Amino acid sequence: MTEPRMTHDEAIELAAAYVLGALESTDEAAVRDHLATCAESHAEFEALGGVMPSLIELGDLELVEPPASLGTRIMAAAAADLAEHPRSAASVPSMAQAAPPAAEAGPAQPSAAPTSFPAPAERAERAERRERARTGRIDWVLRIAAVVAIAAVGAWGLNLQRQLDQAQRFDRAVAAVVQAAGQPDAKTVVLKSGEGARASGIAAVAADGSVVLAMRDLVATSGSQVYEAWVIVGKQAPVAVGGFTVDSNGTAAFTTRPATTPPGAVIAVTLEPNEGNTAPKGPIVAAGVATVPPTSS
Repeated sequence: MTEPRMTHDEAIELAAAYVLGALESTDEAAVRDHLATCAESHAEFEALGGVMPSLIELGDLELVEPPASLGTRIMAAAAADLAEHPRSAASVPSMAQAAPPAAEAGPAQPSAAPTSFPAPAERAERAERRERARTGRIDWVLRIAAVVAIAAVGAWGLNLQRQLDQAQRFDRAVAAVVQAAGQPDAKTVVLKSGEGARASGIAAVAADGSVVLAMRDLVATSGSQVYEAWVIVGKQAPVAVGGFTVDSNGTAAFTTRPATTPPGAVIAVTLEPNEGNTAPKGPIVAAGVATVPPTSS
């Protein structure tokens, strides 16, 4: 007996297994034949075909075994859905409902050709096909769960690595400030965030007036932007003493040019649209006052 053509609904059910290459050769050929001859939309194949290969073929990642309870929960949810929306013969009109009353019967109409009931072997084959499709769908769900778990663990590890890198950079910057602050006639500065900014840090003014900065939580610079350090003495105009850029790490270790920086001078850092400005044009991201450490007085 000739194998009946696969219906549109049957093909859609096998979409996930088809794009994963998990079908038997006969089912794969039937799906391929259906796609070549069916004029209806097959958006499911296009969507899964574009995403699944990149998810499954992540060769450089170690697959994580999903929890054993996941399959049980999936099957329980499927059983609950079937119980809520049963597919039974009750939804098919009975012969008594379908046939008009004898009094209302009109002229005899030619009877339609009877539909042959599938043979036992064909019914068994169809049941086996549905079981393979169901198993393929479960396997697909488990693979997706494993990939999601891998992605979550990877992102978590990447975030920890980024935080560790930030901490290490800032620690090195602070060590340079502490070393400068230990020199004779050095002054210290606590840099507090400006309005609307998060940046903060510490600094030391060396004997030659250069400022050693250690800052964190800076917004990354882009284009021609630059962070500029300024020394402001009393009511005098700010003096630019050097600029630096910052990457996405958000930390900075920088030593300015020497300048006259007495106790009480203000050390400010602004975000400038470009370098070379002789007066601040951008907002103050952090500032503090140079003071003599109590131990050195």
